Amino acid sequence: MIRFSLEEIKKSNAASELNFINRGIEKESLRIDSSGKISQKSHPPGLGAALTNPYITTDFSEALLELVTPTFNSASECLEFLKELHVFVNQNLEEESLWPLSMPCSIESEEDIPIGNYGTSNQGMMKTVYRRGLSNRYGSMMQAIAGIHYNFSFSDKFLNALADISAKEIKEFKNEVYLGIARNFRRYGWLYLLLYGSSPVASKTFATNRVHDLQDLNTEDLFKPHSTSLRMGDLGYISHAQDSLNISYNSIEEYSSDLKNALKTTYEEYKELGEFKDGERVQLNDSIIQIENEYYSTIRPKRVCPTGERPINVLNKEGIDYLELRCIDLNPNSFIGISEEQIYFLDLLILYSFFTESPHISEAESIQLFKTHKTVVNEGRKIEASITTLQGDTSIKEEALRILSGMKEIADFMDKEVAEGANSKWSDTINNQKKVIENLDLSFSGMLLNEIENKEITLQEYGLNLSRAHKEQMDNLEIDNRHFSNSSQESLLAAKKIEEEPQVNFEVYLKDFLDKIS
Repeated sequence: MIRFSLEEIKKSNAASELNFINRGIEKESLRIDSSGKISQKSHPPGLGAALTNPYITTDFSEALLELVTPTFNSASECLEFLKELHVFVNQNLEEESLWPLSMPCSIESEEDIPIGNYGTSNQGMMKTVYRRGLSNRYGSMMQAIAGIHYNFSFSDKFLNALADISAKEIKEFKNEVYLGIARNFRRYGWLYLLLYGSSPVASKTFATNRVHDLQDLNTEDLFKPHSTSLRMGDLGYISHAQDSLNISYNSIEEYSSDLKNALKTTYEEYKELGEFKDGERVQLNDSIIQIENEYYSTIRPKRVCPTGERPINVLNKEGIDYLELRCIDLNPNSFIGISEEQIYFLDLLILYSFFTESPHISEAESIQLFKTHKTVVNEGRKIEASITTLQGDTSIKEEALRILSGMKEIADFMDKEVAEGANSKWSDTINNQKKVIENLDLSFSGMLLNEIENKEITLQEYGLNLSRAHKEQMDNLEIDNRHFSNSSQESLLAAKKIEEEPQVNFEVYLKDFLDKIS
């Protein structure tokens, strides 16, 4: 099992390479009209083709924008790109704006949530049918939730230097490093939700026809008094069909085998749903998950996959290249949905997961980690609530402070040895969050809930007020949008070219894709 100390990193001369962490962001936001209702309009033409634009696409719904940054070594440069991308999008939304919260605006009916349209090519139809499957399996309302995916990797030089010390082949080394981090992130990732979870409230329309144990906050909304992130709980991104999967992060072989099993195993409820209805394909297949992306987890090992290939095959053959963190609620206080401090905190939590021993996760521990996750999501701000860790039973507060203490040691190292004393941004991040643990009214979920209660407004009013304020902010910003404009135009041409190419029958295309699992 790979483990390095801070002192070993310092002696290896690899410390400076921690200045070159690779970061990328994928940020989802619902488009809404001026009255705060989910947009019924098609994807704005000024934003290019959702199928081919590398920066602007859609997630589940035609109204759910997904904004994608390239990879940056600098957190500030990554956020600056995301800011300019938002300004460009805002310029092309006409009378619409972006909903600033993870939990959706008030939506009366699932019929009001249009499924993403990617054109008539087989590549585009595959995306649309996959989304039909999600709608039929989980309902469209759940798929209207927005969040951020944060992509993280170490520099090649950093990993190569440590692989040499370990006398391991680089692919094997990277797999072990990233899976070790992923296991520990499952153990400690709840701390991020406690501090930065921003979805303690949901509109009553969101929970229509769903079993839940939420309380009335007001006439329009539901909540749990101490919840942090309903998005990451039973009301959010969850699949009971996946409850029994227990995908292993103990080795790349186990991860691949478990995921392939989920891709190949028929789920009875989905079999009864059928693959066609009235002559239209309603899901890609009847497996537990249709494709790799349907696997829900707070963190996933990833590798860029060529179009038409199976991600699990590429990952297994070429190895893990980066980690995708999926536990990030939209930050309501920023029109880009995330702050620089959040990025530093995520980096430090990942580094803590790297520097801390990461034993394999047993089935029993996996069940316990799921319970801890649920406790923090549902009652995390009840600070005396008990959780079970590898060290035994403890309170949320006690364990949070223990982890933050370990993160502070790494933060000091980053400030002094990596940034060479240029500033104290890493340690400031941890010091700020220690104060939040002492008063969880200062957490994102606590502040959001307090504002709604103190102003006696609904979540819909809160979100719409923020949306208008964010739009005004963006209206007043000027950018050179030529790069984004050119990319949008090029994507329209690329999508047109794909559609003009000869297409085999879609069923033949789909079977070929599904049969590619090796």
